[in-house]
Amino acid sequence: MTKLVFKVLLLGVVIALAHTVAHNFPGGSVGYAHPERRRRGDQGRSTASTLRFVSNSHFRVVHPQSLDSEQAEHVLNILESGRAELLHRVSAAGIQTRFPNLEIVINETTGDFVGRTRMPPWAAAATKDNTIDLQPLRLLKQRGILETTLRHELVHVLVDTIGNGEAPRWFTEGMALYIAGEGRLFEKPVSSMSAKEIDVALSSAKSADDMRAAYAAAYNFVKQLIRVEGENKVWKRLADRSYSV
Repeated sequence: MTKLVFKVLLLGVVIALAHTVAHNFPGGSVGYAHPERRRRGDQGRSTASTLRFVSNSHFRVVHPQSLDSEQAEHVLNILESGRAELLHRVSAAGIQTRFPNLEIVINETTGDFVGRTRMPPWAAAATKDNTIDLQPLRLLKQRGILETTLRHELVHVLVDTIGNGEAPRWFTEGMALYIAGEGRLFEKPVSSMSAKEIDVALSSAKSADDMRAAYAAAYNFVKQLIRVEGENKVWKRLADRSYSV
């Protein structure tokens, strides 16, 4: 059965890493996306530009024609670098897995993003199956969260792949925040919550502040688990479906 759950990253609660990607990857291509991929914005108006794409053997980045192709290529490079790093990390834990090919859709407006994903406007990205939807690139760059947003969503995909989509939300979100390097925002002490309570908080959040608190709880829970057991053992928990803590 196709999962109907979006993995969401908050737009206003993540930070950027001082990380520069400068790789070029062979075998890429550039082209136009099918016209049916066009979506409507806030007022029900079709976005003006035709969608284009850049791709390599692992990713296809769909973007509005108004976005410079070099910026789309930069996104492709960040994705490729992040994929390689994640596979290295799980390999070090003794886990061999595939990383599914992904389509990344860069929306032209926040209205397009909300319309496509049905997510609130304060979300930065949303992942469903093998598609990652992003807020407008200029907005992610202005807030300095482009790279961490992409890394966060890649972790979601990898966790779902290794865990067969069965990992609890405290684990998925906590690992995504930890691996993406977003934890500095959540270092302040938070009220102690059980794994079950964190899952409930993540599922019932009604606002950005609610989600911020739930994210902080998930991050600190996973951070403590990694501190005690080590990252490799926590990845093995995922592979073994061992979530009892």
